[in-house]
Amino acid sequence: MPKRILCSYGVDVDAVAGWLGSYGGEDSPSDISRGLFAGTHGTRRMLKLFDKYNIKATWFIPGHSLETFPEECAMVRDAGHEIGLHGYSHENPSDMTLEQQRDVLDKTHKMLTEFCGKPPRGSVAPWWETSREGVDLMLSYGIEYDHSMSHDDCHMYWLRTGDSWTKIDYTKKAETWMKPLVKGQETGLVEIPANWYLDEYALSLKFEVES
Repeated sequence: MPKRILCSYGVDVDAVAGWLGSYGGEDSPSDISRGLFAGTHGTRRMLKLFDKYNIKATWFIPGHSLETFPEECAMVRDAGHEIGLHGYSHENPSDMTLEQQRDVLDKTHKMLTEFCGKPPRGSVAPWWETSREGVDLMLSYGIEYDHSMSHDDCHMYWLRTGDSWTKIDYTKKAETWMKPLVKGQETGLVEIPANWYLDEYALSLKFEVES
């Protein structure tokens, strides 16, 4: 009997927010125009592609994209696709304070709940960069699954919280940082692993190098 393989499709509607979160507002009008193209033409073309092959996907929409492209986001919702959390301005959670993370999650969770008529079930951390507090925050808002970590390549697993590791400090003796990772506690949050090798976003980035 042939093996049955299930595939899921996720779309991050980063649009303008992707550029704001990438370069902290130091974006040029050209950068922003690429985000405008993604939010309008890109979204509509992806919808047509999914409709052609009768595919339902999960669209992770930043709050900034939801408010900037309400017509396109409504088309996603009305086509029956799931919509999940993806920050507000594609900000990096690992650079934020706990208060900032909570404020962003609170605002975007309310936005999507109102927009979709039901609370979101899934989340993707912008940049696939998570914070130490991220898992507990998602659980506190009733999030059921995440798509930001890479403990596996294609199999879902229960996400842990509280993993700890020792940073290398070259100003101290090596024996102070030669220590293994300590695993935390498994939670009830399902992880649908992320994989940079299967994501096209890195190919579209503009890498700026300081001279």
